[in-house]
Amino acid sequence: MDRLTVAATATGDAAAFAARVARLDPDALVLVREGRLWAALPIGVLAVRDAAGAPPEGVHRAGDLAAGTPSDMPAAAWRGRLPQGRWTAVETVPAATIADLDRKAAAALRERRGQGVGDRRLRDAMLDHVALRVEHGGEESAVEFRLVAALCRMGFLGEDPVRVLRAGRRVGLAATFGSVWDRDRGLPLL
Repeated sequence: MDRLTVAATATGDAAAFAARVARLDPDALVLVREGRLWAALPIGVLAVRDAAGAPPEGVHRAGDLAAGTPSDMPAAAWRGRLPQGRWTAVETVPAATIADLDRKAAAALRERRGQGVGDRRLRDAMLDHVALRVEHGGEESAVEFRLVAALCRMGFLGEDPVRVLRAGRRVGLAATFGSVWDRDRGLPLL
């Protein structure tokens, strides 16, 4: 079976993932590596999902992948760093708590709209807000609301508890249908 035929038959998980990413930004890049789909979302979050029947490895535009016509972009098009090292669960949070945080944020945005602060500035402030703080092994992990929003927008939230993850300095959330990671913040200042 040639590469395009394999790509055309990659449906289900991969197509659903690409469609959700494309809804946020059709030009967002999706990296396919070892049966895992990675996408850099426009809100500064890295979304990831293991997928059966994944399209060919490489970098693709989300809109093309969702349409069943994967674009074969050069590997250099992917610029983000993936979480390095072992993913460690440091806490679990009920899925209902995460869904409630998302609902409350949406209500707060509706309530504050038109009160002298621009919508974009208000959304950006909300995304940067620390929604959860988790302490484990003497280290604190700050979970920004952007991770909660991405988990919900990508349709990853199910009935299972959400795990707060750490991989080095990066923080993530893992739910029933996928995971999200915070931005790579580069080298720490010394």
